[in-house]
Amino acid sequence: MQDGHRPIVSWYRRQASACIVAMALLLCCCCVPLSIQQQLEILASKEPVYYYVGCYTARTDLLKESVYAKTPQTCIEICEHQDHRYAVLAAEKCFCANQLEAREKQDDQLCHTRCMANKAQYCGGVGVHSYYSTTVLRQPAPHHLRVVNSTENSLSLAWDAYDARKVLQAGGAEDPLMSQQQILNFRVKCHVLETYSILPPFQQPEFIVQSSETGLELTDLQPSTLYNVSVLALCAVPRQQQEQECGHATLLARTKVGLPSPAPKQPKVLARTPSTITVELTPVQNNNGPVSKLLFIVEFVDDALSQPFDTQLLGSWQEAQQNGVPYYIAAELDYDRPEDNRTRHFVIGDGKRYGRYRNVPLDQLAKDTAMEREPHVHISLGVVSTLQNSTKILYTRSTHEQHASSLDDFSYATFEKGQSSVVALAVTCIIFGSCLILSLITYFYLRYKTCHGQGLISSRRRNAHEMTTQQTPIIERENNGYLMEDDVLPASLESFKQQLQQLVDGLERQPRNALRLNVNDVIGSGRYGEIISGRLTSTETVAKECALHVLSMDDLNDSQTQAHLLRELRQLKKLKQQRNELLQDFYGISSSADWFYFIFELHRVSLKRRLIESRQAAPAPHLTSLTEQLVLQWMYELSSALSYLGSCQVIHRQLSGYSVYVNDDCKLKLSYFGPPHYVNGNGQQLDPCRWLAPEVLRHGQSHATVKSDVWSFACVAWECCALGGTPYANIPNSQQLLDAIRAGVRPAQPVYVYADLYQLLLNCWQLEPSERIGFEDVSFGVRQLMTSARHALCFDRLSSDTLDTLPLYLPMLETQI
Repeated sequence: MQDGHRPIVSWYRRQASACIVAMALLLCCCCVPLSIQQQLEILASKEPVYYYVGCYTARTDLLKESVYAKTPQTCIEICEHQDHRYAVLAAEKCFCANQLEAREKQDDQLCHTRCMANKAQYCGGVGVHSYYSTTVLRQPAPHHLRVVNSTENSLSLAWDAYDARKVLQAGGAEDPLMSQQQILNFRVKCHVLETYSILPPFQQPEFIVQSSETGLELTDLQPSTLYNVSVLALCAVPRQQQEQECGHATLLARTKVGLPSPAPKQPKVLARTPSTITVELTPVQNNNGPVSKLLFIVEFVDDALSQPFDTQLLGSWQEAQQNGVPYYIAAELDYDRPEDNRTRHFVIGDGKRYGRYRNVPLDQLAKDTAMEREPHVHISLGVVSTLQNSTKILYTRSTHEQHASSLDDFSYATFEKGQSSVVALAVTCIIFGSCLILSLITYFYLRYKTCHGQGLISSRRRNAHEMTTQQTPIIERENNGYLMEDDVLPASLESFKQQLQQLVDGLERQPRNALRLNVNDVIGSGRYGEIISGRLTSTETVAKECALHVLSMDDLNDSQTQAHLLRELRQLKKLKQQRNELLQDFYGISSSADWFYFIFELHRVSLKRRLIESRQAAPAPHLTSLTEQLVLQWMYELSSALSYLGSCQVIHRQLSGYSVYVNDDCKLKLSYFGPPHYVNGNGQQLDPCRWLAPEVLRHGQSHATVKSDVWSFACVAWECCALGGTPYANIPNSQQLLDAIRAGVRPAQPVYVYADLYQLLLNCWQLEPSERIGFEDVSFGVRQLMTSARHALCFDRLSSDTLDTLPLYLPMLETQI
């Protein structure tokens, strides 16, 4: 195609363009400057405006498709007509392209060859080409916004850089209004449109990106979720100290499918025959994508502890025979219809074909299985989630509890027809009738004796006091088997002072002149007062740095606060009798007329801070500077300290990563009195809800037990594994936390934490307190994992692993105003 094509149209366009440019210059010369919105309206009514992308290395694959063009405008019109994104110019040759490589970007000064018909413009150079965009540019918005990479939890965005000097108006004239636009920043927003998760989505913050940037990675996203991503250009307003939106670009992007979560319940065995097993399947929920298919896996196991099946060797029965493995896939069921998500029954071994697999009868399999004794048959599930040509499979492993007898599996025997069934039924009725008559006789006899005895007692004590005041606290017995005793409220202020003085007299006293206060160094504040640093000096020992809990009698007017203080002082008195090296040392108490100073060992580095500061960014070979052995050692020390508290009948009640400290020898020190020493510059304090057990979240601290501390310990242990990550980071507030825990939500398993360690944490996160393991079992389990630490967790950074990201630390979710 020659340069003279469409001459009349081009002539009219040039004439119209010249008139519009003259009008624009006249407007720009006015005393009142145009607003950005007015400029955009003028641009929308003008000739199309195009954009010069830049100078790139010459591509040999474009030489066979060249046409003749003397100006960029002609080449742009040709490529725009053919629906190409870019017009490429090399002297008088024109090429069309749909993509360009960022690594081939060259200095714009290399494209120094002047275009033949317009010497003010450039058309390539030696070994380089000039790229122009064929997209009409009507505003200085992010040009060619696109997704360059997506993972389960992130989206990487990119857009072409904007430079006002590269704006090219149709006809080759310079556009004065577009050249005035100066982008200061980009604002990136992200909103959820569609998601598979039943949990409330985490509100994504807005990001401000400098104008020199051409990309951004959005992290902490929900898998298989459709997001509406918008990038807004913020331009400077002439003669004003503010910025205003001057363009935007939007797109819809979806994250990749994630590993199905939560894990489904194991199938319940309803009936067994030599050749079949009938199981009951409950509805399956997946927060990380759709549930596409369900796989039924048959395992032949014995009573010994067996290893999980290898997913690489998992296949049909024929493949299991060839590989010599005692497990195979019996059926593949579609699960993509709404009616599939219901409670239903399935028969293992019915001989039919389901999907790609044949459901072989079990009696045939037992003959072919080479085992010394008859094995147990376990039924496991595989949840398949497929979305956008990406598939993730979660395999769950059943246990021996699947075929254990329970009340739910109990069924009554039926009698056969005939005389024997009638006799058996008659004998059963006689037995039950006799038991009923004896029960009624016993009931009325005991009732008569009880009423008669009470009548005699009341007649003998008629002159005694009929009512007495009960001075001791009432203890209620909960259904979970724990004795719950709330804090006893003092009867009066004088009663509180008397009890306080008795408890203080039983503690070690320090002279007031041996104490030096740093009143300006406030390291914490809480229910009883501030915590400041100080120095304790005495003639027997050297000076010690200490933390002082300052209590004023004038500030202790609330009866609930008084009860809490008395309870903690009783616990402190118990622990003072025999010290433990894992607990924060208590040096004693000092007092004046109106003040009490409780003196503790000073530690400034909390476990939370130590974990956060140990994180290492790429390209470091490890995620953290800590070793796996040290992290497990901290878990063991913490469980031992809490086990000691339990033996002293002391409940911690506020365990978190902020209430545990790390000394200079990398040993843990557990703080057990007063609030955690955490206050930031905004006056915010710690919100302990994310570490509390569900029974405490629901009923308050009056229902706290040692098993509640077991739950909190697991949250702190998860923090150690997550290197300071925020528990339940996808739940924005504490109101929704209890509902999520009841629904089975637990802190997610990081990819570098293996199943044995995470299962130990899950045993601590049982919903019922009686089902949680004790601290003795926790210490034993951690000690076993310490024998091979890198088989419990591994902090190596793998460049090929796209999930190599640490859980986020979000302090705004962990604090309260």
